[in-house]
Amino acid sequence: MKLHIRHYGRVVKGKKVYYNPELYKKQMESLEGKEFEEVIKEKHKKPSLDQHAYYRGGILGTCIKYPYFEHFDNEDQIHDDFFAPMFLSYSVQVVTPNESYIVKKVRSTADLSKKEYAEFIDRVLTWCGQNEIHILTEEEYDSKFYKTIYKDE
Repeated sequence: MKLHIRHYGRVVKGKKVYYNPELYKKQMESLEGKEFEEVIKEKHKKPSLDQHAYYRGGILGTCIKYPYFEHFDNEDQIHDDFFAPMFLSYSVQVVTPNESYIVKKVRSTADLSKKEYAEFIDRVLTWCGQNEIHILTEEEYDSKFYKTIYKDE
């Protein structure tokens, strides 16, 4: 069985500072006498729930109401068949002993970082604006659909 131990932290003044140093120490002790490999990379910051909600509810929810998208059955289909292939696709060359060919793949929004998701949303919003599809800004969407109403006591 392959053991993966992950620890998270920050680099402060050139030193690693772990969020849970006690757990790090305990797991290092469990590796005593064993070989290990250390890989340090920037932590993947997942898209926020607000980003997902704005894209799925705000942007796709608005697009489905426009004639341009009337042939789609639902918002997921607009994403899967239109925006994802347009803005999240990439090509991979596959080489076998007998042939070489290109395969088109589409990244999942689940694999995007918070920054990449924001860039994707910006591309979709730009496309919508160029095609006269009016999408509320994130703030307008929030205030229109998710107002907090306080009752006077």
